[in-house]
Amino acid sequence: MNRTKYYPKWMYIAFPAIAMMLGWGLRGHIGGGPFGAMIPGAMVALCVGLLLEMPATAASFLLVFGVIGIGLGGEMTYGQTLGFLKDPATVWWGTAGTTLKGAVWGLLGGAVFALGFFFRSVPRKILILSFLLMILGIIVGFKLINDPMLLYFSDPVKPRPESWAGLLLGALLFMGYLKLKIPAENFKIILRYAIWGTIGGALGFGLGGFWLVLGSHLPEVIFGSWWKAMEFTFGLLLGASLGYATWLSRNDLVFEPDSKEVGEGNILSRWKELLVGLGTGLLIFWLLPALIEVLGKVTLDNNMPGGSLKNEVIRFVDNYSLTGLIFVLVLLRFPKAAWQIGITLTFCHTAIDLFRDFYPDANRLSPFTMYFFWVLLTTAVVAIRAAYSENKKGVIRSMLLLVTWSCVAVSCIRMFIHPELFDVTGLSFCEVVCGRFFVDLFFVVSAIVTSWMTRSGFKIQAGAIK
Repeated sequence: MNRTKYYPKWMYIAFPAIAMMLGWGLRGHIGGGPFGAMIPGAMVALCVGLLLEMPATAASFLLVFGVIGIGLGGEMTYGQTLGFLKDPATVWWGTAGTTLKGAVWGLLGGAVFALGFFFRSVPRKILILSFLLMILGIIVGFKLINDPMLLYFSDPVKPRPESWAGLLLGALLFMGYLKLKIPAENFKIILRYAIWGTIGGALGFGLGGFWLVLGSHLPEVIFGSWWKAMEFTFGLLLGASLGYATWLSRNDLVFEPDSKEVGEGNILSRWKELLVGLGTGLLIFWLLPALIEVLGKVTLDNNMPGGSLKNEVIRFVDNYSLTGLIFVLVLLRFPKAAWQIGITLTFCHTAIDLFRDFYPDANRLSPFTMYFFWVLLTTAVVAIRAAYSENKKGVIRSMLLLVTWSCVAVSCIRMFIHPELFDVTGLSFCEVVCGRFFVDLFFVVSAIVTSWMTRSGFKIQAGAIK
């Protein structure tokens, strides 16, 4: 199938780039860590689904693998690595660290993402074993390189557990196993996304870090969102690279069309999907953390250190690779719940992060708090909207708009946590726009551009090409 006649090359690159730029910026603003990285993962997967004109069901599977693949890199700590960029004596060491971590993020993310194209054709045993081997590689990488700090890109004075080597070895085992078990033409596409993901991730994080270098030399300027500029650059270049891999793969990918039953879901089926999404969300975001904190008597934090047997078990359960495996197992058993996993659970963590700040003293393990109530209510609104949209025409566009604007809405609501931001007395127009509210305005403008490309831009380009 020749898709060249529908969309120009620049659209394949620009559309995922802009969407992922927005998603990556939102990730750092409304929910960091691996769960926050699900936002750009969801957005880039839906962009690719639109570009390839994928059937709705195939796009929903790709969506799940997108949130898993891009989310995995969120396990890496990099705050102290970026701190090296502000000191001329360590700027190149910091750049080496960000480039390496960005490359690992893109490598594993691109490979897992591309496996989503073949979810229907890969046997269950191979899917599960590939993720188990990835988890094994992550654990071994922790113990051989990250834990003994053989190559360390954080502050040795105030050390933080790193995980880049674990993710790298996990990616190699994951891809090595697939190389042996799936058809060569399918693995070629996975390898292509892994290679271009590596390039985009390395350039995005490596070059993006130089915004912090620039900011350290311009302390008196009005604009000061250098960290956010780094995130935007990372998302832009990684999204562009995955988009270019999509351009290269556009004529190699053939998808099984949806059956006649798809799009004709009944009330019972929708409720089943909603319950599966609810159960998965409660397991990931509430039950597992509660069990760890109650039984392990520790407070969970990203990049949990290892050491004792108890700490190793906690680190394994808290690692996003286990979350990814759970998502795959749920998808294998309940494939129609893919939209709920990819859209609703992506949004759910943004709601958790938002209301955690509104209710900082709430008991997060108790379901009888206003914090829990508002998380459940806002997530339910998105879940019901997703369930309604999945049986309508243009479902991929609707889902991209839903995840985009629901996350942007959360980012806007976050401003009310600090009402002093709205006191602009004595500030010039430029200080308000370019300083205080630049990031929020950039989110809105990027969301508008993404929405235009989602709804109108495609029709215009299709007509121009024909």
